[in-house]
Amino acid sequence: MEITGHSSDFIADTAFPAAVKQFVMRQQQRWPGLFLYGEPAGAESLADWKLPDDDDDDDYSGIVTFSAGQEMEDFWEENGYALDDAGEGPFSVFYRLHPQPLRAGQVTGVQCTDPEAAAAVEGTGLLLAEYFAVSLVTPEDPATDPFSGRVLVDFLESFGSPLR
Repeated sequence: MEITGHSSDFIADTAFPAAVKQFVMRQQQRWPGLFLYGEPAGAESLADWKLPDDDDDDDYSGIVTFSAGQEMEDFWEENGYALDDAGEGPFSVFYRLHPQPLRAGQVTGVQCTDPEAAAAVEGTGLLLAEYFAVSLVTPEDPATDPFSGRVLVDFLESFGSPLR
């Protein structure tokens, strides 16, 4: 199958597992017949859902796939990450834990609901003891496609309060 879709890439702290659970719950509201990993995900099974345990694995990585149901799963198999006739499509979150420090010399482009907090962080260095490299793959570029844009907003808001 040809590689399709648009990747939005992030570095996330260790809050990622809790945030992705929030993201999963938001998608269940979007699609009551939500499929995760190609299987139906009922509300009762999602109550206890979490990323698989890392079991102290140095290669703690994975993928969480999302679709509206079996019809979209079949569409995905045939068309890859694409929009269907309803203007929606399957998407995924790829992740990998990097259990080593990450340092960046300067943080720029800070977005925060508190302008003073954003100003205080802008231009500072970044130090993380460990981190997740995360890619949200949507059918289209979230900057130009409304559906993919809503998925990206859901993902970002799963990490806390809405961004302005």
